[in-house]
Amino acid sequence: MLLIAVFLVSFSTLAFEVLLTRVFSIGQWNHLSFMVISIALFGFAASGTFLSILDARKRGWEIVFSSRSCLASVIVLYTATGLFAFITLNYIPLDYFRLPLEPIQSVYLLLAYVFLALPFFFSGLIISLAYALVPQKTGFVYFASMAGSACGAVLPALGIPSLGEEKLIMVSVLLPLILIPGFSIIRNAQVGGVGQKLSMNTPVFVLVSLVIIGFASFLMTTRGFFIIKVDPSPYKALSQVLQFPDTRIDRTVAGIRGRTQSVQTPYIRFAPGLSLKFTDSLPPQLATFRDGDHQFVLYQLASTDDSRFARHTLSFAGYHLVQDPNKVLVIENGGGLAIPCAIASGSRNITIVVKNPQLIPLIQTHYKLPAMGHNPRSFLARTNEQFDIIHLEDWGASIPGADALNQEHLFTKNAFFEYLQHLSLKGVIIVSRRLLLPPSDTIRMWAQAYEGLTLFNVADPSKHLAMLRNWDTYTLIVSSTPLTETRALQQFASDLNFDLVFLPDIDREMVNKYNIFEAPYHFFEINRLAEAYKKGAEKHYFQTYLLDVKPQADSRPFPGRFLKWPKLKTLYESMGSRLYALLMSGEVVVAVIFIEALAVAVVLLVIPIMVFLRANRKPTILQGIYFFGVGAGFMFIELFFIKQYILIFGDPVISLTVVLSAILVFSSLGGLWIQLDKIKMPRNSLIALIALLLTTLIWIEWVVGQLLKFSGTLQYIAAFLFLLPVGFLMGLPFPLGMRYLLQNPTQRAYAWSVNGCASVLASIGSAQIALSFGLPYLMGCAFIAYVSALLCVLKR
Repeated sequence: MLLIAVFLVSFSTLAFEVLLTRVFSIGQWNHLSFMVISIALFGFAASGTFLSILDARKRGWEIVFSSRSCLASVIVLYTATGLFAFITLNYIPLDYFRLPLEPIQSVYLLLAYVFLALPFFFSGLIISLAYALVPQKTGFVYFASMAGSACGAVLPALGIPSLGEEKLIMVSVLLPLILIPGFSIIRNAQVGGVGQKLSMNTPVFVLVSLVIIGFASFLMTTRGFFIIKVDPSPYKALSQVLQFPDTRIDRTVAGIRGRTQSVQTPYIRFAPGLSLKFTDSLPPQLATFRDGDHQFVLYQLASTDDSRFARHTLSFAGYHLVQDPNKVLVIENGGGLAIPCAIASGSRNITIVVKNPQLIPLIQTHYKLPAMGHNPRSFLARTNEQFDIIHLEDWGASIPGADALNQEHLFTKNAFFEYLQHLSLKGVIIVSRRLLLPPSDTIRMWAQAYEGLTLFNVADPSKHLAMLRNWDTYTLIVSSTPLTETRALQQFASDLNFDLVFLPDIDREMVNKYNIFEAPYHFFEINRLAEAYKKGAEKHYFQTYLLDVKPQADSRPFPGRFLKWPKLKTLYESMGSRLYALLMSGEVVVAVIFIEALAVAVVLLVIPIMVFLRANRKPTILQGIYFFGVGAGFMFIELFFIKQYILIFGDPVISLTVVLSAILVFSSLGGLWIQLDKIKMPRNSLIALIALLLTTLIWIEWVVGQLLKFSGTLQYIAAFLFLLPVGFLMGLPFPLGMRYLLQNPTQRAYAWSVNGCASVLASIGSAQIALSFGLPYLMGCAFIAYVSALLCVLKR
């Protein structure tokens, strides 16, 4: 029965964690989700610390905690606190953007930490009890825990489309309660098989469970759903649009990729980069939002004249370089303006690739054009088509800095190289984005296109690039042939009052004429960079510039990340010495969380060793390092593959689901093999795992490139099976250490706490490591962690 409890609680907890992440991404910003849930996961580690301290305070605790009554109580407490945390968090007025301004927000944040940590504490308590009390079945416990977690990773993908996030959270936390009636069947010894029998008042537990189930069922009905309904943050675009009169949501589609909502309103006026010289009315628009943000607009184009407005936008500049384009590829990742631009060009063959498959029926019905819900990089890897124009649209988050942690492979230098391979001889790439000050995104995008052209063996990349701007947007144009004739672009800019930023042989008198800044900042910096490239001094430019604008490759794809830690003080002063402005960056949030997490880890690990644990039962330093290395290494590998697979699937949630389910399934098989094959030491498994990590690091780029070429189900199956060897070996060190390196329940409980703390610290630290150094460094950290564990085994 204990193994079944471990399976169901693990199943429920991981589903709860993934669903909470989804709910937070709707209701708040991603880095607030990262902050709260990361700290809350310390509840797992706290359960091990609790048992370790209990050993010093109460002899014979194993007898009480191995009883059916205790296990039933913990399960009921897990469910109750899970429901309580979710409902309460929906009503705590926690506002991330007010944290630096209102002290009360710190209290709200602390309450969020505590409330969310409680269900994780009780679920971790069941698992740590299993490890502590039945060491002879460690392999089975590990198998049950990992297999249950694998099921929990898949549940959101299967359940959200039919139930939605809120109702599925209710179902997931109720799941372990199905064990309560089963305990009455066990009339004999304790669930854990330790100590004396303790009676269990089954009717009381069944009654309490029925009350909880009844309450949760009411919340899922039409009358009670308002209590658990999650609304988007008031700062998100959807919340702002809904404040207008005669505005309503008329369609909601929920899925693992996000919640897409269509809005009917007469007040949508979305045309970024529209010239002020356009005086006609815009066509009516239908807006959709994903997770309350990431607006995508559908234009009512009843006739060809309705698309005429698109000719007056900055994004249309590139179409003036290709007369009568035959084939146009539109890559949509939010916005919607690129489609009217393609239609206005008169192209006879328009292909639309959208990262969000939920938009496909809307686009096909609305525009009567072929649209595909694919990862654009995967689509290009599988096709040999050549296009006259490749138009990319991704305006980013509605608040600059909110997407600093987001991983995106559409604009890396590798991506530009791939786009160039699919251009016709007269083809151009068009990229339109928000204009930022100080210059940042413009510099990096220009540099990434420059280095993409260099990979394409272009002799002088600067002659293939052009950039224009207005007051809040810019457009980058990349041509497959040198831009020897730019009069059409200059005339387009002059007619519509757009400013030139970069052209071959541009001069100072041609810029900052219409949308006037104090100085032509973007012109100065991009031309400085162009000169640096000609002199081979681009590294010096990137090192000395205020922000991190170095061009990014697929190994470090974070287009919203610009922070340089050595220049943090200078940046802070340049932004008016406002702490609020710095906290807009997700990277600063990661640093704050890591400091908080380190403090919590010290409390959970160091203080019990120094104060509470009995000397004859304390774990050794080598044992602590071993389990810390195993926990950190496991998390680093998971996150390495999750981030690598984002390039394959084009979506972090799909990548998370595939990688988590695969690694957890194969790790569980490792635990089962230990139990059945009677392996007695982790040394050989660690050596094999370390060797495999090195091999994977060498070949991963080639493997991902091959997986990109697969389509549909075959891609998912191949990506899943690729993780079999590493997942299986990752499943060996922890249960082997639990079974053969530890001598008593206290040490096993403490090892669980160490492993939990290491996992949380590694998950937070990996975000900063990936941002600053790149994805391969995560595998390097995993290598160091597992080598440390191996050295502890050899020393012992």
